[in-house]
Amino acid sequence: MSERAIISALSAIAAACLLSIVTLDAAWAAEDNWDTVVAAAMKEGELVIKGAPGKVYTDVFTQGFEKKYPGIKVSYTGLNGFESIPKIQREREAGIYNWDVYLGGTPSILSTLKPAGAFAPLKPVLRADITDDKNWRGGFDAGWEDNDKKFTYAYDFTVSAPAYVNWDFVKPEDLKTYRDLLKPELAGKIVWDDPRRGGPGINAGAVLMANYGDDFLATLTRTQKIAYTTNGREIAEWIVRGKYPIGLAAGSQYLEQFWKQGLGKNVKAYMDDIQKLNGGPGFGCVALMDHAPHPNAAKLYVNWLLSKEGQTEYVKSVRNSRRLDVPAGDPDLLPQSGREYADTQTEASIALREKEMAITKANIAQ
Repeated sequence: MSERAIISALSAIAAACLLSIVTLDAAWAAEDNWDTVVAAAMKEGELVIKGAPGKVYTDVFTQGFEKKYPGIKVSYTGLNGFESIPKIQREREAGIYNWDVYLGGTPSILSTLKPAGAFAPLKPVLRADITDDKNWRGGFDAGWEDNDKKFTYAYDFTVSAPAYVNWDFVKPEDLKTYRDLLKPELAGKIVWDDPRRGGPGINAGAVLMANYGDDFLATLTRTQKIAYTTNGREIAEWIVRGKYPIGLAAGSQYLEQFWKQGLGKNVKAYMDDIQKLNGGPGFGCVALMDHAPHPNAAKLYVNWLLSKEGQTEYVKSVRNSRRLDVPAGDPDLLPQSGREYADTQTEASIALREKEMAITKANIAQ
């Protein structure tokens, strides 16, 4: 080998070594920075979360984090959006900032809290390993629910079954298509998570409207003596007991509590003739609150939540994560390849939801 070739080879080796050192230094710098965040969060010692209602969600959103970071006390309040939004609005108008992290559905907060400046940009506080596209269905950015793609992130994507049916109390010949819900013999047998309020009820109504038209939705709500509630646990119990064997917008996470006890074995998701399926996050969205009282604990939490570890905890709620490296919470409600799903919880879907709400409010007997 010539002297010039030897010098060139040595230069290449030196450059590679230097690059390796720089890369390692950068990695160590990032690690040191994250250690600083963890230390600051432990010093704050507290985290305040507005989360989804129900014990199942309380457990999956708190237990794993508290086990990993026992020095941080988590104050978790599970509320529906229609309960929490007015409260947060009043507090902020008075200059009171109680909350660190918001977990829940998105459309209602995107039309209220987002315009009020209640949220801080989320992506700047996330580690690079969290936002790595290979970990997420459709890439990381596919999970943004707001038009700005910066404030509300959906880590959940679960196909929405418009209804669950207890076939112990419904004859198969009476329900062969969703259009059969208008049959007189099914009047008084339906419960619905109230579609006049924010929550899963609106999603079910939007799917029915998209598939069968505005008149179908109006007739269904006007004529079928439907029971309405916003208590997911109560809906599940009524379906299982057969009091109302057809549950619109029923939550599988509540039904799971009965299935584990061997109850409601013939309660099944009903999607037979739905052409335009809905899939979305349900309560599975996260936003970082502006003026968070515990900013480092909040940063620590959202990174944990969106990590493989945090999402493995989350799918215990019987929902499905958008992360590709965690197990399915409900395999039957995973999106199927080659099929398109409408997410009715995005900011762009607000007009559709408002139309659905107007129809149901006009036709449900007060």
